[in-house]
Amino acid sequence: MPKLQVVTEEWVPYNYANEQGVIVGRATKKVREVLDAAGVEYDINLYPWARSMKLAKTQPNTMIYSIYRNADREKQFEWACPLMRPVRQYLFKLKSRTDIQVASIEDAKNYVISVVRGSVVHEFLVNQGFEAGVNLDITADPSASQKKLVAGRIDFLLTTEYTMYERLKLMGVDYSQVDPVIEVRNSSDRRACMAFHLDTDRTLINKVKRALADHNKMFVGP
Repeated sequence: MPKLQVVTEEWVPYNYANEQGVIVGRATKKVREVLDAAGVEYDINLYPWARSMKLAKTQPNTMIYSIYRNADREKQFEWACPLMRPVRQYLFKLKSRTDIQVASIEDAKNYVISVVRGSVVHEFLVNQGFEAGVNLDITADPSASQKKLVAGRIDFLLTTEYTMYERLKLMGVDYSQVDPVIEVRNSSDRRACMAFHLDTDRTLINKVKRALADHNKMFVGP
């Protein structure tokens, strides 16, 4: 059975590199437990999302996580789900920005939202009619978005409460400085999964799927 190349992005607190450069996080812990239980030999590497996606689409025996399963991606990969419970996504603004008033995602088109290039949030907002350079600020570095929000260089960030809390903590900024203004339901009702290049060894995929199913029977999360 071939060695599995595993790729991910920085998404605190689910998958990220710690101070020692080790890839950790709540989803990573589960991925390691599942792959170990499956008896799979693997390496995990962390890249910007667009690069991880390119590797997962072009290199056999490659697996990507944590990835949302949606209609656009369905036929691009072999899926193993769910890796995580549904995660609610919110439009966050600085609490001090009392000038910002929105009641819907449509209202947010009058402002600028920062997103990671190629992410499910980026895809979702483009499908809603948002445009780069008009009301989307696109970055390759997930941590840059929080810095821009705190500095007042963007108006909104579409992310989860966990991720916002963890990133602000790393920056030394108190979570009370931001407000989750509206929940963006259509982007947060899906579960994140593991996904394989279509030409990945079938025995390997089947072992991982069985190990994931067994794990999900025993544990809830992350």
